[in-house]
Amino acid sequence: MNNVQTIQPLTVPATWQLSNLEPDTWHHAFAAHIAKHYPNAKTSALIHQHLRVFALWYEAEFGHAFDARMLTHYDLVRFRSHSLDEAKVKARTWNSRLWALGILCDWLGMSALLEGITEKSTNSVSDKHRALTDNEYNRLIHALELIAMHKSPTPAKYIDAMLDWASVYLMLHGLRVEECSHVELRDLDIDHERKGSVLIRSGKGDKERKVQLHSEARRALRLWCDVRPASASESLFYVSKRTLQRNVEQLGAQIGVPDLTCHWLRYTFAKRLERNGETIETIRDLLGHESIETTRHYLRSSAEDLQSAVEKVM
Repeated sequence: MNNVQTIQPLTVPATWQLSNLEPDTWHHAFAAHIAKHYPNAKTSALIHQHLRVFALWYEAEFGHAFDARMLTHYDLVRFRSHSLDEAKVKARTWNSRLWALGILCDWLGMSALLEGITEKSTNSVSDKHRALTDNEYNRLIHALELIAMHKSPTPAKYIDAMLDWASVYLMLHGLRVEECSHVELRDLDIDHERKGSVLIRSGKGDKERKVQLHSEARRALRLWCDVRPASASESLFYVSKRTLQRNVEQLGAQIGVPDLTCHWLRYTFAKRLERNGETIETIRDLLGHESIETTRHYLRSSAEDLQSAVEKVM
């Protein structure tokens, strides 16, 4: 996945490397990329479906067939306007379309085309308060280690995978994505075999807090520190907030949770603490909330929880 300082986006050809392809063959190369990096059949089909919708709109809008190599920022701005203002698709649909277009832009080596093109807030309980199910959580953790330890074909890819493994574990300990991007090496204390922690120096509202780390997180972070380029800055991950978000989105696609966001990881931490019997005061302190009412808001039932409760009545 992307490393903004030292690693090229994915294992994809940059736009200039596609220039020798015939106009009607670029999509075969992209399809091969999808098959390799998104092997889940439903995920792959969803990506292709969204891009077919975009291609049909593009042809109607501009009067000629879509060629990904000619994609512009303006095209994406117009498509967002069409989707939300004219076609009036649901926020979830637009966000899924944007996710698929992000994969295309990453493959082209033109992620900057998406700058300023935002998701649409759903204002729904199910998205805002979504936590991973146990099955989804287990698939995510399994995929992180599997990709890092067994499926990284190059040294650069291995470093990317290790960065993902370590950063996701921090977000699964309640760190906001911006907090994760700001953690420095000096903030990490994992020298002890049976305990470890990360210090958040500039949390929301400039609050400082220390979060204890469980053994699997400490293991992932030790392995990351072993391979982390020595020339990197003092930042633990030396990548932007947006890069971390994109990495999580791509992981979600790989495990069949295409809507996965960094904030879901934070909610997952809160819900798992609650289920394990931790007090709301402990959860508040670990999340860095100033008000316990904010923590209560985090822990309220999602639509999935409510549906599950209703089903149990039968």
